[in-house]
Amino acid sequence: MSDEDHDEGTPPGKDDSEESEYFPGEKGRSVPKAAWVVLAVALVALLAFFLVRPTWFTRDADDHSLHVPADRHFVKTLAGSGHADGVWLTDNSPSTNFLVTLPADSGRSQTRLHLAGTSLIPDNSTVFLSVSMDGQQVFNNKLATGENEVDAYIDVPEQIAADGQVRVQVRAEGTRHDETCTPDHSSGLQVHLDPDSMVEAALTEPVHTVRDAVVSWDRNLTIVLADDGTEWRTAAAQTGIALTRAGHQVTYAAEVPESDAHSVILVGPESALREDGWTAPDNSPEGAVVGRRSDTPVLGITTPDGQQISRYLTSPTVATADATAADPTALSPTPTGGDRVTLETLGADTSVEQITETRRWRIGYSLSDLPEGRIPQAVSANFQLPASPPDLTWILNVDLNGTLVASDRLNDTAGRVTIPLPPGSELLENALTLSVERDRDLGGCDVRVTSYPIQLQADSTLDLGTDPGAGFTAAPRTLAPGFAVYVPEDPGDRVVEQLNAIIPTLTKFTPAGETPDFRWNENPAAGQPFIVVGSTPDVIPLVSLSNGRIVSGPDTAALDIPAFDNGLLVETVASASGAGGVIIQAQGSIGHTELPDFGREVAKVITQQGSFTINGDGTVETNAPPRQDLPR
Repeated sequence: MSDEDHDEGTPPGKDDSEESEYFPGEKGRSVPKAAWVVLAVALVALLAFFLVRPTWFTRDADDHSLHVPADRHFVKTLAGSGHADGVWLTDNSPSTNFLVTLPADSGRSQTRLHLAGTSLIPDNSTVFLSVSMDGQQVFNNKLATGENEVDAYIDVPEQIAADGQVRVQVRAEGTRHDETCTPDHSSGLQVHLDPDSMVEAALTEPVHTVRDAVVSWDRNLTIVLADDGTEWRTAAAQTGIALTRAGHQVTYAAEVPESDAHSVILVGPESALREDGWTAPDNSPEGAVVGRRSDTPVLGITTPDGQQISRYLTSPTVATADATAADPTALSPTPTGGDRVTLETLGADTSVEQITETRRWRIGYSLSDLPEGRIPQAVSANFQLPASPPDLTWILNVDLNGTLVASDRLNDTAGRVTIPLPPGSELLENALTLSVERDRDLGGCDVRVTSYPIQLQADSTLDLGTDPGAGFTAAPRTLAPGFAVYVPEDPGDRVVEQLNAIIPTLTKFTPAGETPDFRWNENPAAGQPFIVVGSTPDVIPLVSLSNGRIVSGPDTAALDIPAFDNGLLVETVASASGAGGVIIQAQGSIGHTELPDFGREVAKVITQQGSFTINGDGTVETNAPPRQDLPR
């Protein structure tokens, strides 16, 4: 090949492979400055996005966390609201409601509801799951048939959350679509919301005020007794009674638990709280103080005034506690009186409701909370009913503590009906249910199922009587003038165990708004109502714990059985001066044992496995049939 056959740009001796590494005219030329500028701008923009929105580069597609530190993550789960096993929605109970109060002094960048659980929907049914917040529907989703997971994130509209409270209603509604003519169109749905379903918020700063610490508590609360001196025992006991009445399940402890550190109250002088790792803000006054422990906001009670502080923390007045400390010195509850108590004040819903077939109002009340501890003799219910076709009848059924006490017809559109409550049917704590039913003569597939408005009027009342009661139902009337709690024997190092055993029972007999004084190492004052914890020579009970035995009757002839290692003996008694009261004898630990109903009996033995009643003559009440033919 001649020299003329070589390309001018290819030096002699270079093969074609080396030539292909360059584009024509590329070798020996520098990168334009404009390209370097564009590259630098792109790198700066990428770095800026990485610094401002790092989660864009690191977040997993399935990651739904709010990406805030634990001390800025507000959470209120169903379990924390009292539904330890979650909530089941069915045709008979298709909805659930819960109120969440949000922190007011720490801003929120995002607030949302997370529903988690499972659904079981029959193939021939159509079911929708909806969510309403403050009455406004914000979510509606058709559930797939079969068994499926429920996992939904619903943002809380800012306007709804602006007032600091969100009332959430979750409802499952459905119907069968198999075109079968039956009076029952139930869909057969079952939706279970897990206990960790929650309302959560990303806070702009950690909780730091008293009122925000209070709304952050879960239902299960731990009171840590950092100092077991008598004045601090009293403060812890009074606080526990008030919080138990407010719906919390209180546990006493000597040390801070590892879990649920935000649902903890420390009681003791500031020096003792510091030994537990708690630090208070600078220059904070004594009282209820929000300090920090391991980067967790924890409320400390640093003054032994449990009466005022417990009232303050459990009443609407806590809304004024918008600082790191609060020191209430006077707070008096409104005195109760009169011969009637409105059902609305007892918690009855007096708003306009919808009725298709049946609507129920459940009212719980304690004799301890009624004026002078009096027993109701009647319920006076006033209903506003819708205009109805001539073939329709409205029926009111009244149930007291599981017993149907009345069933009456109501007027066509409105009217008051007074139902006597049978004497002797009351308990210390009562459940009254008013059920209104629509009964039509017409029926069949051509009759449309329609819902109508109905309202229990706000002037519906419990009418109080003069029955003095008997046994435990007479105790509220005996204690109504005011009482103190006496602990004659020093519990020694069993203070925490003793408080855990007695506070739930003491709460049963404490009137609303009252906080009894505690008298340690003292016997009851002559002529004054009392509750005694332990034993005292001034009171000779019908039933007693003696030498490891439960005994009753003259010379223990009626009852003489081994005593429990862990349990309670509760009974009504009278002192040598003639004053009435209640005595509580506790041994060991019974944990969070559900207390039985207290009725007209004089004594109850309570253990973790069960309880039984002891009558006034010392005999044991037996509710079981004399013979039991077990199924084979």
